[in-house]
Amino acid sequence: MDISKVHARRQRLWLLILSAIILGCCRPVVAIEWQTWTSLKQANRLAVINDSLWIATSGGLLAVHDADEPGYPFTNVDGLGTTDIHDIIVDGSGQQWVAGNGRLVRFNQTDPKQFLFRDRNDDPLDLFAVVDDGDNLWIGTSIGLVLFSKTIDNGQIQDSYGRFGSLPDFPIVNDLLLINDTIWLATSAGLAVASSANPVLLKSRYNWTVFPAELFGDGGLARVVYFNGNHYLAASTGLWRLAVGPFDTSIVQMNVGVGSSFTDLTIENDSLFFYFTGGYGVIADSTPILLSTPDLPDAPSTGVMFGGRRWLAVGDIGVYYDLDGGFTEYVWTGLPSNQVTDLTVNAAGIITATFADRPAATLIDQVWTVCNFFIGGGTVVVISDSTGVSWVGTIGAGLYRLENGTVKNYDEQNSTLVGNNDDPPPYPYVIILDMATDGRYLFIPCYRAANDYPVSIADLDNIDDPVNGWDALGPEDGIDHVFMVSLDYQNGLVAVGNQFNGVYVCDVGLDPFDRGANSCVHYVESNSFLRSNDVRVVRFAPDGVLWVGTNIGLSRYDPGIERFVGVDLPAGVDRDITDLEFDGRGNLWIGTRSGLARFDATTGSFDVYLAVNCGLVNDRINALTLHQTTGDLYISTVAGISLLTSPVEEIVFDLEEVVAFPNPYVIRSPNDSLAFNWGRPGTVRIYTPAGELVTELDANRGWFGRNDAGTPVASGVFIFVLENEQGAALRGKILLVRE
Repeated sequence: MDISKVHARRQRLWLLILSAIILGCCRPVVAIEWQTWTSLKQANRLAVINDSLWIATSGGLLAVHDADEPGYPFTNVDGLGTTDIHDIIVDGSGQQWVAGNGRLVRFNQTDPKQFLFRDRNDDPLDLFAVVDDGDNLWIGTSIGLVLFSKTIDNGQIQDSYGRFGSLPDFPIVNDLLLINDTIWLATSAGLAVASSANPVLLKSRYNWTVFPAELFGDGGLARVVYFNGNHYLAASTGLWRLAVGPFDTSIVQMNVGVGSSFTDLTIENDSLFFYFTGGYGVIADSTPILLSTPDLPDAPSTGVMFGGRRWLAVGDIGVYYDLDGGFTEYVWTGLPSNQVTDLTVNAAGIITATFADRPAATLIDQVWTVCNFFIGGGTVVVISDSTGVSWVGTIGAGLYRLENGTVKNYDEQNSTLVGNNDDPPPYPYVIILDMATDGRYLFIPCYRAANDYPVSIADLDNIDDPVNGWDALGPEDGIDHVFMVSLDYQNGLVAVGNQFNGVYVCDVGLDPFDRGANSCVHYVESNSFLRSNDVRVVRFAPDGVLWVGTNIGLSRYDPGIERFVGVDLPAGVDRDITDLEFDGRGNLWIGTRSGLARFDATTGSFDVYLAVNCGLVNDRINALTLHQTTGDLYISTVAGISLLTSPVEEIVFDLEEVVAFPNPYVIRSPNDSLAFNWGRPGTVRIYTPAGELVTELDANRGWFGRNDAGTPVASGVFIFVLENEQGAALRGKILLVRE
């Protein structure tokens, strides 16, 4: 890692700058490609640059060329390093600069360069605003002001400032204005102004003139602009005009949106546009005029004129443009929300996702279509059955079936699902945090079921019959706790994880409606060495072994000793596990509250993936979904979806269909690898044409063109032999070309 000097001297602000982020990413199992899917609906800034509309959003940067065509999104994997973008500018030389969470980016579409900003706790700083000043940039951050040199050492921090007159130290600097040699700061604590001619003098609080928040109705400032000889300030309490005279300065609240929160001020041609919670308007001379917004779902937060149309951003709802006398949504803005809780891919390849603050949504023709149903406290889990129907579990609104555009709800009125015991009868607040299906039956845990029957079973062939099509597991089955948070099914066994009381494993047989009593065995720390009774997730491996993720780590049931064995996670990931997913080869993917890990079923080794060193969009993982056909892994996080794509187009389970990919295998960098599309455990041996062994490796870990000594092999033809677990083998040829 190339880290520059620290320019914090005697201040709380401690910033690190990264010239080129090379952070020792884990060695990939094969050559993989990361993709990021986010919501681009919440726009922070809109700017017209080089005949394109650039939208800085909480999900990345979006370049729009035409209202009738999809734009081009840029995210963490496209050189930004982050998806939470606050500002984009063009300097005097035509260079674009992008500011966001923890990063300043010298941006172009082919070779962007990142500079990392972190505080003394190594947490990323938010960069809210950037202003060009010749060879330097002024940057407003979450803990003050930063002076950045574009030229010294190809880019580095020159200094930082956090004490502005009598304002509280290190306020949030939301906006900057540079007029000649005077810099104006709109901060969370008020307005600060000083001469920028000698930046060293800005270190002293006494060289700043300030206007504290109480002068603006105790409101923080979001924007500051200079228009028609006056400064205008967007505050959380209204719109203010500041007039600086030769002898005094006057501060006047404008007679528009008094008491409302103003979010943006923009100057276009000879007009000042303002945006606030009550709408938007314009000041052409000195009088504010409100403008109409027909068909807009809420008040706009910012906007700009582009392509002969007015574009408006509406909170986290989306981006709209005027058309035929009203405003219509620009639909190519990605996910409905970045708070993704789960995802499923049905048999037809259709993707449906759930969200903490939205109903479920389905991806159709590059556009996410949101389902129209009540979500209670959010949608939490989604699975698909063998017919392609999707099932959505919610917090408070029960279960939904999504089929061919139709929606049907199941709750305490028409099923054995029952709400939590905080509500009086009929306990309508049904909470479903996980589900599983064997193709014929649906198994659903009800969190805190008020009737003490926390696991519902639905016959998918008879699900609309609440009497004969539904059953439930409860006390007579051996279940005596109701805080059920996770569930899995395999070969007649149902495993249910409890938030406080370990795991139940219930033998329900192939027909769960015809099971015996006391079919459940209860495993806790005291009787089975389970790592913790606070269970987060339960999953069966392909070989039938039960794995349990807890708040303090991972446990695997060992049938030989009839107890659980702890599996220690590698350094770098949290022990609080959020989800587990097995691929067809038996490898385990582990999602945690802080990172992703992969456990190799053959070698017992781990690979670690973090947002700071790989393409993961966020370390806080909610769910994992593995597409068993393609091998692609979908990672649902609090900041969107990361897609870790498999290097092969389709995983196969027949030896005769195995191929090496790519072939020819062209090596241009140390990270270029060769993979095999075999979907189960196996061993690969690679030989020279003369029969000399080059290396032996796990069939699903890939070959990086080296021998057993780690030395790169020369270009040429090689023979591979892939052997499965039963000893059957397939032989093939590889053409390796080293460039």
